[in-house]
Amino acid sequence: MNNILTSDTLYNRLGGKDGIDKLVDRIVDLHLQNDVAGPRYQALSEEATARAREKVKEFLAAGSGGPVEYTGRSMLETHTGMNVSSAEFLAVVDDIMQAMNEMDYPRPVCDEVLGIAYSLKEEIVHK
Repeated sequence: MNNILTSDTLYNRLGGKDGIDKLVDRIVDLHLQNDVAGPRYQALSEEATARAREKVKEFLAAGSGGPVEYTGRSMLETHTGMNVSSAEFLAVVDDIMQAMNEMDYPRPVCDEVLGIAYSLKEEIVHK
C-alpha cells in the first residue's frame, strides 16, 4: 500500500480497485462468521452473496472517489424492510474495522471509513 497517506482520494488511499476488492472480500467473510450479523448473510444464496459483494465493492469505489459509477439501490432502498438492528449494524462496523486493521490501513483511513459507515446508520437501521 505504497503512498497510502499521500494519495488524494480515499479510493487511492484504500489501494484502488485491488485494495477495495480485497477489503470487501475480507469484510464479507467476517460478516459470514459474525455471531450477530452472520445469520442474515448465511441465509443468502451464493448468487445473492456474490451480487451483494460486487455491489458493496462498487459502492465503496464510487463513494470513495474512484472512477466507478454505483449502479445499485440506495442504502435506504436496500435496507427498508430488513429490520436491521443497532446490534447488527455495530457488528458489521466492527467487521469493517477488523478487516481494515488486518490489512494495516493507517488510522486516518480507518477513521474516514468509520465516519462514512456511521453517516449511513439512519438509512440502514430500521428496528
